[in-house]
Amino acid sequence: MASLAAERPLTLFFILAYGFSWLVFVPMVLLQGAPQWTILASFGPTIAALIVHRLATGNYRFLPPQSGGARTLGTSAAGIAILIVTYVVLPAIVTTDPKKLNWGVLLSLGVFNYSTVLGGPLGEEPGWRGYALPRMEARLGPVRASLLLGILWTMWHIPMFLRPGWQSAPVWIYLIILCGMSLIMTFGANLSRFSVVTAVVMHAIFNTVSRYLAGLFATVQPEAAIPFELIMGLCGLGIGLFLILVTKGRLGYSLAIRT
Repeated sequence: MASLAAERPLTLFFILAYGFSWLVFVPMVLLQGAPQWTILASFGPTIAALIVHRLATGNYRFLPPQSGGARTLGTSAAGIAILIVTYVVLPAIVTTDPKKLNWGVLLSLGVFNYSTVLGGPLGEEPGWRGYALPRMEARLGPVRASLLLGILWTMWHIPMFLRPGWQSAPVWIYLIILCGMSLIMTFGANLSRFSVVTAVVMHAIFNTVSRYLAGLFATVQPEAAIPFELIMGLCGLGIGLFLILVTKGRLGYSLAIRT
């Protein structure tokens, strides 16, 4: 395994990330375990990164040097704004009269709960955007790395689609959503020079989108000819494409690798 870690670290990383997480996901689905078990499963990518980096280098310091407070704060704030506009504001205004929406919910702290951070971001992001993304971008470039990571991120969730009651879009729409999300998060990660804090914050805001939307549509329902989740996914891909165009395909990567 040590030789595989040295020669093909990303391959081993994804094998272990899937393996550790699915060891929790699959029994949870088959035995109808409590949803809180997803918190444990979410740490699969980080555990995988720790193991692979240890095998390849002899130490556990798998994260790139982290940005200072000002850069992290600024990129996190920008990431929050982009995601709220992308997955809350745009889908809302294209499906409903904006005057009927409860815009005050966007300023409410009541939409957050423990799962906003623990139910994915804290366990996943050191692995996805802290370990895998920098290495994937170095090999594939920002756009291809983002889309591939979006696909692998989607497939990592597959066991949960077999769990009755798991609230999510169909797999193909979920794939569209996460590919767009991956492009946007790559932009945020690159601007922050791979700050895990920024990645965790952006992922946490994404996890909060459904609660924002529930408050926004408190007194009115969206009207559209296609599923609302698909509209969200198309908005995400649209913003992702916009970021690709304005950055000429770099998604801030030049800044990320600047020393």
